[in-house]
Amino acid sequence: MNFPKLSLKRFLVAAAISLVVPLAALGVGQRVGSCGAGPATESGKMPPYLRQLDLSEAQRDRVFEIMHGQAPAMRVKVKAVRNAEESLRRLVLSTEYTEPKARALSDDAAKATAELALARAMAERQVYEVLSAEQRSQLAKLKAAGKVPMDGRGGERRPPPGD
Repeated sequence: MNFPKLSLKRFLVAAAISLVVPLAALGVGQRVGSCGAGPATESGKMPPYLRQLDLSEAQRDRVFEIMHGQAPAMRVKVKAVRNAEESLRRLVLSTEYTEPKARALSDDAAKATAELALARAMAERQVYEVLSAEQRSQLAKLKAAGKVPMDGRGGERRPPPGD
């Protein structure tokens, strides 16, 4: 098959997204967790990078409220991404495949992924606003040292394979 360069690029982007989305959904589940008793740190509602900061109980409670409050919307967004990706995969393997249909589904998947990323960013910003000036400074130092990835999921940044 001979694909124009733009179509091949869109297909590769869609394929990459389809590989990343399930992992992102797992990350959302781990960050948001299920409802449980106890403060945010005990029930897994706090983003892991915040565990390195000395949060007060009131701050932990506020982080819990933010993360718990976003859970339903995040679930809807993850499902939208998954559905858009699945629609594109089904189209690729069907006799109904046309480039305009694939482009539209690819655009839907990209938009759903962008909305999910924006929702995460907004929630992380709300959490950031809970921090004191000293905690923000501490967090900036941790990020600069590579101890916290820029996506806020905790753990150390690792270079991509092959680097």
